[in-house]
Amino acid sequence: MNKERGQGSGVRGRFVGANGRSPLFYWHLILISVLMFHLTACDRSGGEAYKKGEELWEAEKYIEAVAQYEKVVLDYPKGHLATDALYQVGNINYLNLRDYWKAIEAYRRLVEMSPESPFSPDAQRKVADIYKDKFGDLKGAIAEYQHFIKVFPKEADKAIYQMAQCYVLLKEFGKGREQYENILKEHPDIDYADDVHYQIANSYYLEGKTGEAIKEFEELLEEFPNSRFAADARFEIALAKEEDGNLQEALSILELLRGTYHDERVLELRIKGIQERIAAKKKPAPPKVVKRKKSR
Repeated sequence: MNKERGQGSGVRGRFVGANGRSPLFYWHLILISVLMFHLTACDRSGGEAYKKGEELWEAEKYIEAVAQYEKVVLDYPKGHLATDALYQVGNINYLNLRDYWKAIEAYRRLVEMSPESPFSPDAQRKVADIYKDKFGDLKGAIAEYQHFIKVFPKEADKAIYQMAQCYVLLKEFGKGREQYENILKEHPDIDYADDVHYQIANSYYLEGKTGEAIKEFEELLEEFPNSRFAADARFEIALAKEEDGNLQEALSILELLRGTYHDERVLELRIKGIQERIAAKKKPAPPKVVKRKKSR
């Protein structure tokens, strides 16, 4: 052990003596080399340009920020920040500049360029949302949700849900229910199955099929008694029964919802309306006035 330490000491002594510099000097050289390597790598990936884009966005200079992010994509297309920058181009156009077509263009470029990017599923989802919520183009939105399902099948359930809503809004209730049922079949472990069941039942109600609606709502309550949709399901059952003319049943259900339904004002108005209908039915009909013929 002493020999080994002596040899090591001798090496260090010769090293310092030969160059006239301490080991600390050479550690500084190594650190500077490592730092320069990282700076060069950062420059190759567009790190400085990306940072400038962030600064412009924080300063609310959105057009300049978009131009800077586009520069990252153009100058460093293979850099790891290129997809991030393209995603930011889409977001700024969508959320800050409200230039929806340019946002769509950026999002589509991202999905096409790098479908494996963690930003790509959200980019494609936002394209569909823009068609649905900003353009009111439900058929266009359906096409975009279908594209999402094709490219990102492992995350398809939420896109199918949105597509089903589009069909219901288009009053294509059967197609909407078909999509909701596909979610339950293909993705049985989702944590919002009660929501899907509620939407199926509600689609029947909107279509005017009150009997089917009541059946589906009751199945929802049986399977998910503590669902956040339970009160809404009972309210919808009451409305369906009212439409079928079962006023007393409807009234009983609504009265039991007092203190649990989220909109007490709407609940009380509905209760009052049914009470008035029941009272009107109980009133005796006024006697018919028989007109006598005038004698000549």
